[in-house]
Amino acid sequence: MRLGVVDSGHAPAEAQILDVIREQRGMEPVGVLKTLYYRPELFGRPYSDALDLAMRGPSDWSDGERELFAAFVSSLNQCPF
Repeated sequence: MRLGVVDSGHAPAEAQILDVIREQRGMEPVGVLKTLYYRPELFGRPYSDALDLAMRGPSDWSDGERELFAAFVSSLNQCPF
């Protein structure tokens, strides 16, 4: 269950970005994007930075291997990747 404010409580700049996504894709942005753009200074940017480090930072695994692992974990969690 997601808080309603995450669906519609974005600041104007972030709401505009989500509107562009709606227009370009012809569909509602996925929940993770709405969450990242809701109060990005508290969650969006720090989470995105950590995710970027995990997925693209130094590692013995290739980018493809990390993407495959993330997709597999998402499928186990029944979460679209």
